[in-house]
Amino acid sequence: MRQLSKFCVGLAVCAALGGCGDASQPEAKARPPVEHGVFISARDCAATGKLTVDQCGQAIDAAVARHEAEAPAYGSLSQCEATVGADRCDKGVDGRYRLRLQAFFVALAIPAHAVPLYPPSQSMIGFQSPSKQVIDARDATLRVSDAALSLAYENAKLANGSVEAAAQLGRGAADIH
Repeated sequence: MRQLSKFCVGLAVCAALGGCGDASQPEAKARPPVEHGVFISARDCAATGKLTVDQCGQAIDAAVARHEAEAPAYGSLSQCEATVGADRCDKGVDGRYRLRLQAFFVALAIPAHAVPLYPPSQSMIGFQSPSKQVIDARDATLRVSDAALSLAYENAKLANGSVEAAAQLGRGAADIH
């Protein structure tokens, strides 16, 4: 009984002091949510004032490298368009055709991170990530540059692409963030 009362007193003291941890340790501060945006270039990204041209450029260069390494490549324009849809392909420096890289989804944080964006497989005002996540360019939670918004409106004019194209996009991150 005596041990139980000592335990209760100890518990009461801990509760009164707000816990038994080290009070000299600062509490972890909640980070503000990271802003995201859709841009077509490093200068476009830097215009937000959140990152420098160099920070945006490094993130975008990594996204371009990812695109070149992971996006399916085709030997001819007709093969590419048969798979991903008309007006969605570009010829790369290697002479092969890939889904057109249009913009970048950028985390406006340090270090910056960017994901390549492509024309969506369905006609819509937006883009599609490598993991097939659709990005609505009119989403009020995103910073979308005027240039990227203009491209997104052009995407709405494209005919619907093939279902196979959407499946082949997803060899990357499961989440665009």
